[in-house]
Amino acid sequence: MTRLPRALAAWGTDDFAAVLAAEVESLGCGALPLSALTDTGYPLETGLSVSLIGSRAVDGGIEARLLVLFEQIAAGCSCGFEAEPEPATGELLARIDRDSAEVRFAAVIPDGDPA
Repeated sequence: MTRLPRALAAWGTDDFAAVLAAEVESLGCGALPLSALTDTGYPLETGLSVSLIGSRAVDGGIEARLLVLFEQIAAGCSCGFEAEPEPATGELLARIDRDSAEVRFAAVIPDGDPA
């Protein structure tokens, strides 16, 4: 199970946003549901950047909305040359359990609700 112990420890401090972003970035693209944030490409393991949009305490934990920037390769291109990475962006909702620091990520669909 994926855990964010440093972010949980930083909750309620001025460092929370930076600690959370760094800890999520250290997980890498493979640990995040980035494919749900793009309908035209495949997420790459490069170019990941995370920023905190907002956070709040919820029953049993913390809920954080994240802006995620990453790189993707466009699907279906057979133009006779190698596809170039292109930027992609989206939002994730992270729910961190207050007791275990376990985190669950969900992609936020365009109308604003978690997928």
